[in-house]
Amino acid sequence: MEQQMPVRLYDAGDMAKVYCAKCEGCGKCCHGMTDTIHLDPYDVDMLTKGLRKTFEQLMGSTIALHNEDGLVLPHLRMEDGENGACPFLGADGRCTIHAIRPGYCRLFPLGRDYSQETHTFRYFVTDNGCDMPGKMKVRISKWLGIPDLPRYEKFVTAWHYYIKDVKKVMAESDDAAFRESLNMFLLKVFYETPYDEKEGFYYWFDKRLEKARSVL
Repeated sequence: MEQQMPVRLYDAGDMAKVYCAKCEGCGKCCHGMTDTIHLDPYDVDMLTKGLRKTFEQLMGSTIALHNEDGLVLPHLRMEDGENGACPFLGADGRCTIHAIRPGYCRLFPLGRDYSQETHTFRYFVTDNGCDMPGKMKVRISKWLGIPDLPRYEKFVTAWHYYIKDVKKVMAESDDAAFRESLNMFLLKVFYETPYDEKEGFYYWFDKRLEKARSVL
């Protein structure tokens, strides 16, 4: 049996071949994503503030809900059809919300490799990423373009493991009413309720996460 090469892992300060010098806005990576562009609380906070709309106003038009292992969370709602486009894709093939685009979009064609032992993650280049030739190296932190990246990475990790714990609780419970109540609670606490700009997103996320963990 052929031995697979180990995946190379990167830190935010490392250089990786992810920049497409020949990208002319083909928009291929913005089609056919169905319900895979999951939105975390940071994504929704950026969208609601940037678009000046509430979570409820975005629901049904550009945001929809998906059920994964009993857990209901939001994702970008693609246009109808198997190859449906992102609702924020412009006619020129470019993103119309590039400055506030979701984390999944910022990450592409990178993925995250989480360590259960250290509760941290590192980046890797996905096998099914952009197939356009002419890739050039760019520093990952620059590619992501997120202010205070270390704090953002801390948030991403905390959210990842919290959701993992929620899925475990969901799987172990036979109480449908409890699962429904927990889903409504998560949507209300982390998505529907705005984050006050004075203290900032991370401050309030930490407060809400502490409260949410007490529920589990």
